[in-house]
Amino acid sequence: MDDYLDVEIDVFEFSAQHVRLRKEITIATLIQEIFKQFDDIVADAPEKYAIYLKGFDRPLNSSSTLKQLDIQPHDELVFNYVQQPIRQMLGQGDYAILREETTGKSYDIQWQPAVIGRPDSDAGHNIILAVNMLLLPNGMTVSRKHAQITFFGGRYFVEPLAEHNPVFLNDKEIPLNSKREIKNKDRLAIGRHKITMVFETQRAAPFTGAEPKFQDTRKMPAPAPVPMPMPAAPAVSEPEGIEATVLSTGESPITFLVIEKCSTIENVGQKLTIVEYPFALGRTLPLLSNEKEISRKHAEITYDPQMKKFHITDLNSSNGVIVDGVPIRPGEPAEIKPGSRFYLGQVVVLQFVI
Repeated sequence: MDDYLDVEIDVFEFSAQHVRLRKEITIATLIQEIFKQFDDIVADAPEKYAIYLKGFDRPLNSSSTLKQLDIQPHDELVFNYVQQPIRQMLGQGDYAILREETTGKSYDIQWQPAVIGRPDSDAGHNIILAVNMLLLPNGMTVSRKHAQITFFGGRYFVEPLAEHNPVFLNDKEIPLNSKREIKNKDRLAIGRHKITMVFETQRAAPFTGAEPKFQDTRKMPAPAPVPMPMPAAPAVSEPEGIEATVLSTGESPITFLVIEKCSTIENVGQKLTIVEYPFALGRTLPLLSNEKEISRKHAEITYDPQMKKFHITDLNSSNGVIVDGVPIRPGEPAEIKPGSRFYLGQVVVLQFVI
């Protein structure tokens, strides 16, 4: 009996890698072998990665062998990041704010889970980071994933995430692995230096039912090509965390671009507000001025008031535009919808939000 299997494995953008594997190799060992073959993959945190059977969302058990998992010849495997929690956008009326007392800096809570902490190299973490404390006094003492705020049934909850870095609600420490309701005008103190923030809501609503459990149903892509846009029409670049109400100026709705990833780490989570169309994207935007892979006139966002549709067009940029994982042709408008992500160059990711 042959003790080996011939399978294909996708390793991020390197798809359909033909490999011959021992049936007794465990998934954990296979992950280590992939680290050896692909030296550009960060191997210091193997728990961030998993192997999936293509077409299935559940990762294969890391301690099981290919034989135990009944992997068959010519099955296709996928090496990718461990699935991350879905970021669920809140309704506009449910937006909240955390306002830091010393500086007055404000942070929008517009999705859940809304993580409080600092950015890092993991794009999945940065996508759900709502309160970037990097530039605050003593902000470097805050854990990267320090706490998170969730929302259900009209109630907000805060939960510590850092094992050795405390969270205080109204001067009482919240135990790890527990959560507490947080209400309008409550005060959070983050870390040992107790960086204090006031929680502000727009309204209160009755609580019904139990809290939901978030399901891990989306895989984080590997660091993928990413491009970035530039403004020709009047654009407002808002500081991170300043709440903006979705309004309409005549037939043109106000929309936003949220910076989910960029080379200037303190800009992660900040917003670009689109007031008029066409809206040009490029290095002339202050928040994107240091992004070397973005052209001065990289792309353009337009709005069709009759069809009520938005489009983005690549203005013959050097590094192209990828929308929701699909490269678009220069000069050919591509429809975008709320939640669409623009990948510009190798560094920048923007999300389109209404």
